Amino acid sequence: MDYIHSYWERITRHQIADDGTLIGLPKRYLVTNHDMFKELYYWDSYFMILGLEGTDHDELIVDITENVLYLMKRFGRIPNASRYYHLSRSQPPFLTSMIGKSYQVKKRRGVSEEDLKGWLKVQVEVARKEYSDVWRGKKFPDDREVYRGLSRYYDLNIWHTAAEAESGWDMTPRFEDRCLDFVPIDLNSLLYRYERDFVRVAGFLGEDYEKERWTALAEERKATISEVLWDDDTGFFYDYDMRRGRRSNLRTIAGFFPLWSRLATPEQAHRMVTTHLPFFETDHGLVTMEEVKTPVTEFSKQWAWPNGWAPLQWIVISGLEKYGYHQEALRISAKWVNLVNRVFEENHVNFEKYNVVNGTRAVPDRYPDQAGFGWTNAVFARLVGFLKTGNLWP
Repeated sequence: MDYIHSYWERITRHQIADDGTLIGLPKRYLVTNHDMFKELYYWDSYFMILGLEGTDHDELIVDITENVLYLMKRFGRIPNASRYYHLSRSQPPFLTSMIGKSYQVKKRRGVSEEDLKGWLKVQVEVARKEYSDVWRGKKFPDDREVYRGLSRYYDLNIWHTAAEAESGWDMTPRFEDRCLDFVPIDLNSLLYRYERDFVRVAGFLGEDYEKERWTALAEERKATISEVLWDDDTGFFYDYDMRRGRRSNLRTIAGFFPLWSRLATPEQAHRMVTTHLPFFETDHGLVTMEEVKTPVTEFSKQWAWPNGWAPLQWIVISGLEKYGYHQEALRISAKWVNLVNRVFEENHVNFEKYNVVNGTRAVPDRYPDQAGFGWTNAVFARLVGFLKTGNLWP
């Protein structure tokens, strides 16, 4: 844990002015590791925030969130990362969750309810704009809402590979190299989470009409997801392939995002946990998806079997905990913590991803194995706390 606590300072940056392709940001932020990157990444930042909660570095939660809000206000979307060449796409949306974490920091520091309401109203208005203009955009340059009110990952270059990068799952067999054709379960679960967050904020601010409006939108999305992306025969959530007019037949860990967002019904969650969780669970954590044979090349598929990734462990574990599957959440947490700890003892660093089938570092012929690593450190620290206290949230 000393390694993790000391690492936050090593990856903290403060770059106010633009510098070449690097976009300047008003506040401090975290990069993913200490030697490869200088820019803020959108969804990485959310998972790194998890590791800052309850530590001496929790003021960074507010700083990072305000940087992300700044990017949205300046460019009309939150780019994949704070580089000009990343402005054509975003990453999986976690802005409302980041605002929520910042709200908790401010509340713990004694900010008055009146000031909290004023702050929250301004920040959530930016998140609503991201939701409506970016993720529910219906035309270029944000042509994402494409099928029955559900959205896809996109890139304004209308390029499958770049849209796949927006998903965060850059280099995966999940989308068959044609990401623009798919309505993904994780993205639409995240948008449901936005809608439910907007319901809560409207209630807190006393906006009755807005509360009713967002409740209706959330219920509509939930019903559509259950109809389009839920397969009742197998009891699992899949991506939808618009080109073929059917659900994908690939099981991926993204199917568990409806538990994290509380979109799944208790019955759906039960079927997924009893039937499908054992399929993903190995001796060392959760594998990203079922095995798909692809050619091994320099740019082979890193978001695939046999790799496991810290953010996906967190999504599933916290989803299990939300639905009352406490023992399952503890068991998987212990497996992941043991894997990361054992590899650390051998290499004296943490890594971006791991081979959860063999219990080693990620497969070496894939994307270069990044050491550090922000989201691995954060999730590891939170799961160690979970195993000690039985409480996943500080």
